[in-house]
Amino acid sequence: MIFLIHDMPTHTEINEAKKNLADMTLNHWFHHDLFSIQWWILVCATILPYFIWWKLVNKNRFYEIFTYGLLCGCFSIVLDIIGTEMMLWSYPDKLLPWIPPLIPADLVMIPITAMLVYQYTNKWKTFIAGTIIWAVLFSYIFEPLFVAWKMFMLGPVWKHSYSFFGFIFLGIFLRLLFLGIKKELIQSLKDST
Repeated sequence: MIFLIHDMPTHTEINEAKKNLADMTLNHWFHHDLFSIQWWILVCATILPYFIWWKLVNKNRFYEIFTYGLLCGCFSIVLDIIGTEMMLWSYPDKLLPWIPPLIPADLVMIPITAMLVYQYTNKWKTFIAGTIIWAVLFSYIFEPLFVAWKMFMLGPVWKHSYSFFGFIFLGIFLRLLFLGIKKELIQSLKDST
C-alpha cells in the first residue's frame, strides 16, 4: 500500500505551492488588476448596488429580505467556489488580492437582485417568472458581458445555459428553504408565548 502514496505531495509541499501561488497572485494583482478598467468595474459592482438596493428595499420587511439575501450569498459563495475549484469557470481579475474574486458577484450582485425578486413577488407564479428573468439577466446578459470584458472565463465544459438552469434551481431552492425557515420561526414564536 505504501507504493500508492509514494509520490503524493506532503503538507509542506502543498503549503509551499500555496505560498508560490499567493506570491504570483499578489504580483499579478499589482501589475495587472489594480486600477485597471476591470478593477474599477469591480469596485463599482461592489459598492453601487447596495445604494440602489437601499433605495428600493421595503424597510418594513428589511430583516426578512436581508436574511433572504444572506442565505442567497452563502449558497452563491459555496456554489461559486465549487465551480471555480472544478475549473468550470474562473475570474481573472480580483478586487483585492487576498479575497476570492467572486465576492462582488456572490455577496453583492446575485443576493441583491435575488432580494429584489423575493421582495416584489408574493406568489409562486410571479416568483418563478421573476426568477426566470433573473436567470436570463445573469446567464445571457451579465455572463457574456463579463466574458467579453475578460473578467469571467468559462471552462471548456461550461455553457451559459447551465448557469441559466442553475440560477433557476438556486432561486426556487432558496425560496423553499427560506419559507420553511420562516414558517418554523413563526411557529416557534407562537409556541413560546
